[in-house]
Amino acid sequence: MNAALPVDLRHEEAIQRLVREQAEAWCRGDAEGYASTAGDDLGFTNIRGQRWVGRKTFVDVHRKIFEGIFAGSRLAIEVERVMFPGTGTAVAELALLLTGARSMPPGIAASPDGALRTRLLEVFELREGTWTLVACHNTAVLNDARHP
Repeated sequence: MNAALPVDLRHEEAIQRLVREQAEAWCRGDAEGYASTAGDDLGFTNIRGQRWVGRKTFVDVHRKIFEGIFAGSRLAIEVERVMFPGTGTAVAELALLLTGARSMPPGIAASPDGALRTRLLEVFELREGTWTLVACHNTAVLNDARHP
C-alpha cells in the first residue's frame, strides 16, 4: 500500500493552477494547451462513455470539437476537492460548466439555461517533479441530479 503524499499546499496549489490553465485553454479553443499536462499514456472517457488512450488522440478529439460543436464555448471549472491518495498521485474532483456551445453531443441535453454541466475526475501522477494527467473521466450531470 502506498503512503499518502505529505500534505503540502504547494501540491494542491499546483493542481489547482493546472486546472485553471485547462479552462483558459478551452476558452481559447486551444487543444494543445488543453492537453499541456497530459501524459502520452493518458486514458480518458468523455461524457458519452467513449474512451481513448494517448495524448495525441486527446489533442485530436479536442481540436475537432473546438472547431465544431464547442467552437467559441466557455468553460468554467470549480475544484471541489483535491486529494493525494498515494505517493506521487493526485485526484481532482471538478465541477464543469460549459456555456456558448453551438450544439450538444449526440444523446446529451443541455440544462434549461442552455449550459452543459459535468463532473470531471482527473488523476495526476508526479513525474520528474511535474504533475502529469494520466486519467480523466467526464460525466454529464442530469438536470434532475441532486446532491445527497
